[in-house]
Formats: sequence, C-alpha cells, structure tokens
Amino acid sequence: MTLKHWMSFTATTLYIRVKNFAKLILNLTESDIPDVKLDNVFVNYTDRNGNVRFSDVQLGDFGGTYPADSEWAKSGTPVGAPMWNSPEVVLGTPWNTATDIWSFGTLQSPYVKVISLIYGGDFNIFRPRTVPYGHEECPVEVLKKHFRYFGPFPEEYEDIASPETITIILYLMEVIPPSELTPFSMTTEREVVKKDKDFICKITKLDWRDRPTTKDLLADEWFQEDGEE
Repeated sequence: MTLKHWMSFTATTLYIRVKNFAKLILNLTESDIPDVKLDNVFVNYTDRNGNVRFSDVQLGDFGGTYPADSEWAKSGTPVGAPMWNSPEVVLGTPWNTATDIWSFGTLQSPYVKVISLIYGGDFNIFRPRTVPYGHEECPVEVLKKHFRYFGPFPEEYEDIASPETITIILYLMEVIPPSELTPFSMTTEREVVKKDKDFICKITKLDWRDRPTTKDLLADEWFQEDGEE
C-alpha cells in the first residue's frame, strides 16, 4: 500500500512512526532527485507475523528522478508536480539535492513531507484554491503560497537570480505585500507544536543555500526526541 493510504487509518504511535519514516526517506534521497510524495512511498503495513508496523519501506515511480549534476538540473528544467516542488524548480532555475530537502519538508502531507505527515489526512499547504490541479496557472499559484507562508526571499537571493527570476519575485512582492504574509513560523501550538514547527522552518527556506543537508537533518535534535518506537 502507499503511505498515503496507511495515513488514513494510522494508530496512536503515528508521531514516532513519522519520525522513523522520515529518517528512512532522508537516507533514500541523498544523491538523486526522486519524485518524493506520499503516493510514491510504499510500505508493508504488517510484518510476517501479522504485527501492525512498518516492515519495509520503498520509493517508487522514478520516472522523474535525475542526478543533481544532470542537464535537467543545471538548466532548471521543471520536473514533478508543482505542489511538491521547491521554489527554485517552480521558478525554472537550476536545482540540486536541496530541492529534495524542500519536498521532504512539505511531506508535510504530500511528499514524505513532514508538514503533511504532521497534519495528517490529505492536507497540502501549497494546494491552490483558485485554479484546479494541472491548470497552466497552477505553478504561479503554488509559488504565491511559497511566498505567503515562507517568504519573503532574502536579499542575498539576488546574487543567484536571473533578471527573469527577479521580475517574478517583484511580482510576488506586489501581489502579496508584507501585510498579507502569513508566516508558517507564526502557526500556533494548537496546530503544530513548536519543535515540529521549528524543524519544518529549517527545511522550507526559499533560498536553497539556507536549507540543511540530509546529513544535517539526520543529526537534528528533532529525531532524537520522544524515544524510539
């Protein structure tokens, strides 16, 4: 079954399982750029003795997987679905393994994404409300949500942005002024506990240079808390 299916009837041990599962995904995504989302993660819900637990975890659907040094990555060719993509992929700029880190942070329901896993259900913070999935304006609407919840872009981003990218960022700043930003960092503990929110905010940096590496995340204190299952 896919993890998305498993999430619909998980037990009270979900929180620890999310952390264990997240750690497995980080170990699987260190070198290439897979299409990491809940639909592409497969788990055995029971082991050979019939115990309800993860006995195996695999990633599937590698049609959108490319090495970080491929021409696809260097040229900024968009791959995958916008809702799961990092800002640099949606912008059509060069990307690398840091884009996996963003996607991991958004298994926040959709990828193995921490946000989706923590919120549960089929929640996706980047799902557009104004256009349907697959609409030509979908990438722009997703980018607006990136900006609204995790913006603005740091001034240093100008060092690596092309004139075209700068134009898009200026457009985002115009349609979403500071007064209309809804920082995820301001989410209340009623929705997301502080330690989870802090972990997600480390990952979802608009500038890919500010995101932690897989090695950094695996050593993060978030994985050391609450013990083992």
